[in-house]
Amino acid sequence: MSGFRSSWLVRCALLGSTLVVAACGSGDAEVTYWSNGAGQNRAVESYAGAEHCGWQDLTFLHIAWPLPGQTGPAANRQYVRDPAGRLAGEVLATYAPRADLPADARTTDYTGPDGQQLWLAPSDSDKLAYVVYPDSQRVEAWPRTTKTLGCD
Repeated sequence: MSGFRSSWLVRCALLGSTLVVAACGSGDAEVTYWSNGAGQNRAVESYAGAEHCGWQDLTFLHIAWPLPGQTGPAANRQYVRDPAGRLAGEVLATYAPRADLPADARTTDYTGPDGQQLWLAPSDSDKLAYVVYPDSQRVEAWPRTTKTLGCD
C-alpha cells in the first residue's frame, strides 16, 4: 500500500508541476504567429510574458528549428526580449536594444505583427536572434534561453 501511495504522490506532483508551467507559458497572453508569405505561418511565434509573474515587459519568441535555410537538429528554440535583464541567468547572450547585424546575417522572411523582421546569422544563431524594426531600422539582438522558460 505504501508503494501505491508514494507512486500516487509522485504522479500528482508531476501533474501539478506540468499544470503550473502550462498555466504560465504562452497561455496567459495572445500568441502572435509571424508570417513568411510562403504558407509556413506557424514556425515563428511571439507572446508577452505573464503579468502574474511580473514578466509583462518581456517578449518571448519561439522558433520551430531548423527554419528553411538553417541547419541543426530538429528542436524548438526560445529567444527573449528582456530589456531589464531579469532573466540574465537563463540566457546564452545579452539582450542588445541597438545591435549591428553580423556580416553573415540573413533575413528569414518571417515578419511580425508590427512589420518587424526576423534575421539570423549562422555565426551566432545558437545564441542570438535579430529583430529588425521597419520604422526606424532599429535592430535588437534577442538572446536564446538555456531552456524553454515558463514562470511558476
